[in-house]
Amino acid sequence: MRPAFSRAVIGTRAVFGGALEWDGADALDPSAMALTALGMGVPILIGVLVGHPRVGLAASLGAMWVGNAPRGASLAEHWRTVRDIVLAAIGAAIVAALIARHGWWSDTSLVLVAGMAALLGGFSRPAAAASQRFIVFVTIGLGIATHASDRILLTILIAEGAIWAALCALAIGALARRWGIGQIALAEPRSNASFTQLFRRWRRLLATIAAWIYPLRLMACLACAVVLREAMPQHHYSWIAVAVALLTQRQGDGLVVKVMQRAMGVAAGVLATEAIASHPLPGWALVLVISALSAASPWLRKRSYVAYTAATTPLILLLTSGGGTIAQGLLIDRLIATLIAAGLVIAAFLSAQRFTPRPSPDSPRSG
Repeated sequence: MRPAFSRAVIGTRAVFGGALEWDGADALDPSAMALTALGMGVPILIGVLVGHPRVGLAASLGAMWVGNAPRGASLAEHWRTVRDIVLAAIGAAIVAALIARHGWWSDTSLVLVAGMAALLGGFSRPAAAASQRFIVFVTIGLGIATHASDRILLTILIAEGAIWAALCALAIGALARRWGIGQIALAEPRSNASFTQLFRRWRRLLATIAAWIYPLRLMACLACAVVLREAMPQHHYSWIAVAVALLTQRQGDGLVVKVMQRAMGVAAGVLATEAIASHPLPGWALVLVISALSAASPWLRKRSYVAYTAATTPLILLLTSGGGTIAQGLLIDRLIATLIAAGLVIAAFLSAQRFTPRPSPDSPRSG
């Protein structure tokens, strides 16, 4: 029992220590803050001015998906990063609109689409990053498309918001590089392998259990999320699927600690939303709140993972609720849903550990 107790103590310290940790080493990057504020604030401002704030919120959702794209060392490098995220956002919006409102078929399609995206992510590093974004986007998008009066219009608005944020990112990035503002995100070295070589490697990987662990973990958690939502229709547990998509990650290193810390951030964000949206927000206040939260997100991201998650959660909740009042009961349900999702993700990871091949002590380590 002593080794188990010791591991529990160490794990607890890692979770709460990381939650309270604040990294102030990086300097303030006003260009990143301006990008996210303009990318998300302008669509909502336009929607409020024309008397249709929900239209602006839908476009702002697409902008949120693209706004945090890291700035590359050159325009070409930055363009590749932004392009991949825009394609993932638009593709997710289209898929969400297509599979929405078909009852159990929608839920089944979400599980299968997420599983296929996770499997395709094993093709390469860029594919892995794009697939994880796509999974989160399509899960959030499905919840909105289910209640949208016009799914085609919703898809167009999300695409327009994503493209607007991409243009802002490229323009502000070019100015920031010219004037030496902020920090440049170093891109990972590009692989010299051809498409054929990558495909052969991926095909060999599919013959191993390692290729299927992450997709199966994700699909199992999403399936449980759907079952729990249907089993308790009196609660708003559709948030479980969104939280599962946010919490599940491909790599297992430090997953339990990261999931717990992210769950703490989401829980704090859900509670903060009560103070923000417990009463109807006028249009100007909605623009200010979302612009402020979006501007703070890149600054918080480099300083505290928990604080960053706590700031982005109200953004997601406000955008997916159409900017309306969010009842206290709904927030409590989403807080419970977050904890349920964290439990599902951790349980699936620990269960999968039994089937994950472990390298032998004599085998070479990959860099």
